[in-house]
Amino acid sequence: MISRPGNKVITKKKLQSRKGATHGSKLHPNSRRAKQLQRVELREKKLDTQSKVRRSAEVGRIDRHIYFVHSIPEDRTSLSLPELHKVLTDYIARNDDEAQELKAEREGRAWRKGEGMNKREKELAMQKEAEESEYRSGFVVPDLTIAQNVFIARQWTSPAPTSSSKTASAGGDPSFFPRVRLIRIFSEDQNMVVVEREGARKEGEWAAGEGEVEMGEDEEEEDDEEEE
Repeated sequence: MISRPGNKVITKKKLQSRKGATHGSKLHPNSRRAKQLQRVELREKKLDTQSKVRRSAEVGRIDRHIYFVHSIPEDRTSLSLPELHKVLTDYIARNDDEAQELKAEREGRAWRKGEGMNKREKELAMQKEAEESEYRSGFVVPDLTIAQNVFIARQWTSPAPTSSSKTASAGGDPSFFPRVRLIRIFSEDQNMVVVEREGARKEGEWAAGEGEVEMGEDEEEEDDEEEE
């Protein structure tokens, strides 16, 4: 597909359907129509590549959110904000062991002094650097400090319903993900929370700070036990 003056668009199909059109292999390589077909094919390849990159990025973001939802212990209904930060720092460091092993292997090859990082090492280093930068500017995660949102997020990550099961489940449905509330948290100010997306409820309808309340109750119980 190529653009023409007046916002007219020429597609490969239009070019091939024109009266007297011949197959690209029979066209003279320097003819006007051959060059048009080449431009159309290049644009189609470019758009296809861009689409694949967007899909890959979207899959990466979804996998990231699933990681956070699965990080909640089964016996917990929510996390405190400090606990959510701990999950995030663990997530960013998830490939550290592999990076250290690759570095040790490289440095152990004494006969190749000054050997640089291989492709995988560079990928891991760039990935961690990008995620640490994102953490400083605001890392988007599911709001796991609110029990209501954790319940919704767990529905989203649960297995999709099958024909043999009568239990309704939203798991596996991409259209359900927008119901999950998302927030931004920051490495340099770990008390700051910015709502990225409200999710299934409007602003003010979510129960506030349930994760913090749970932590507070635990601390109060511990204080009571110490007093006894």
